[in-house]
Amino acid sequence: MESNLPINQVAVPFSKKVADSLIAVFTVLSLIIQYTMTFSTRFLFLLSASMVSLHVSAQRVDDIPKKSDPLHLRVEKFDKLMMGNHWNEGAFLQQVFFPPAGLDEPIIGQYGDCLDVTTEMLAAYSYKYAITKNPEDRKIADQIFEAVATMEKVTGVPGLMARGFYKSDKPLWHETLWYPEWHNSTTMPGYRWLGDLSSDKFTSIFYGVGTYWEFCADEVQKQQAADLLDRFVGRVIDDNFKLTDLDGKMTLWGNFCPNLPHQKLNSLKVLAGLKVTYHITGKERFNAAYHMLIDEYHYDDHVVDAKILFPKEWRQVGDDYHAARSLYFLLRLESDNDLLIKYRMSLNRHWFDWKDWAYSWPSNIWDVMVYQVLTGEDVFNDERTQVVKDMWEFDRGTREFKIPQQDGSIKSVKAGYERSSGAMIRNYWFGRYYNIIDPSW
Repeated sequence: MESNLPINQVAVPFSKKVADSLIAVFTVLSLIIQYTMTFSTRFLFLLSASMVSLHVSAQRVDDIPKKSDPLHLRVEKFDKLMMGNHWNEGAFLQQVFFPPAGLDEPIIGQYGDCLDVTTEMLAAYSYKYAITKNPEDRKIADQIFEAVATMEKVTGVPGLMARGFYKSDKPLWHETLWYPEWHNSTTMPGYRWLGDLSSDKFTSIFYGVGTYWEFCADEVQKQQAADLLDRFVGRVIDDNFKLTDLDGKMTLWGNFCPNLPHQKLNSLKVLAGLKVTYHITGKERFNAAYHMLIDEYHYDDHVVDAKILFPKEWRQVGDDYHAARSLYFLLRLESDNDLLIKYRMSLNRHWFDWKDWAYSWPSNIWDVMVYQVLTGEDVFNDERTQVVKDMWEFDRGTREFKIPQQDGSIKSVKAGYERSSGAMIRNYWFGRYYNIIDPSW
């Protein structure tokens, strides 16, 4: 069977020496039991051995870094964990489940935020390639971009993007972790895909694809990236600035529409998406839509107040992250001074909160990096520098899973899980590219 792994990764859970040793042990034991055990005893023994083998093959990479390791070594090991355990045909899962709750293929886990993690890794390898110029880094970025493109292909509708996809001709139990928006693919038979795209995923798409286009893609891939955003963002315009699903209805969190009440943050997101798409495609329709939302509906004024400051309980770390990715592009691509003033006012409003953060989320320190890149201010004092050196994004443990059965019953299973490290890996290569992180750390 053809491997589903990235080109520079080997899908092994142990070192090859350990794996070869296990094979030798099982070979010798099988010869012994062939002549010394009854048939029933041999069956039970070999069944146990096969169960061990299944568990081993499903958890491909098990080399977890220590918090005391240097930053560059932690990132290297986290990258291998992501490539070995979270990789799904170029896409990445934010959380994977190991057997007996999970499978080796397809990967069982949470697919709701697959686009976020995938585009973080796309951005990470784009920044990395901009530094190393290593063709292998570009090849991996190309593979990840192809997975983002597959998010459209699998839906069968030009411009309609899936949250995630996996190879299966029938629903598997992890689909119950999200509300029922799973579909069989008509364009990729034997695949399932998750719909109900949100404004957050809209941001992930233009951020990831825009970063890939800017820092990594060759001329052929640049055109493919431009075509993808053309269809995706063009569909949003055609549907009156709404994300619509397979049934043509607006998704639960897909409202950028000037004729409907929406969060001011969504005005910031859609302006950034239009700006990036115009920059990449050169098509006037995106520039016209951008200025129409500003001139007729004052979305630029919404941007100023996109950050909720009070009451403090209403502040959302996730909202800050989406704002940072949007402002990262708007403040670098806009040339109109009046608009730049408003976008900088929005950034300053965010900084009022960011400067006092406790850095409990991986995105927190990245937002601070973005602020420094956009303003030119040196904001990395000793405390923030230490936060960068201590970056950590990893969680592996065991918990009980409630797995629905075909007869309607629920089976409780204890199994391992592992969360993504994609944001930290992106943070590292972003910081390296912009000379915030020293390679020796």
